[in-house]
Amino acid sequence: MKEPPPPAVGLTQTEVPPMRRARDAELASEGWARRFTGSPPRLDEIRELYEATGQEVLMDEVLPGELARECEGCTLALTLFRVIYTRASAKTRPHQPRREP
Repeated sequence: MKEPPPPAVGLTQTEVPPMRRARDAELASEGWARRFTGSPPRLDEIRELYEATGQEVLMDEVLPGELARECEGCTLALTLFRVIYTRASAKTRPHQPRREP
């Protein structure tokens, strides 16, 4: 059986802010894999690309502490940027029983 990708594909844990690591772990438990952080127009292009390959796409908001120091006060960056996660579509994903909270 193929192992799932790590929560932050292509990044070391030191490159991922602690607040994002927690979110990555939460989403990874649901089968999501972090792909990258981006802004329009690339967000729509990459979403369409992943969906065309049969994957589900989740665009998660960027948190203020995730931005580079010089961008911390920029509300435009927080509005535009999203973290992209993907997972196999429900049709191709193995059934996993739902966990109770």
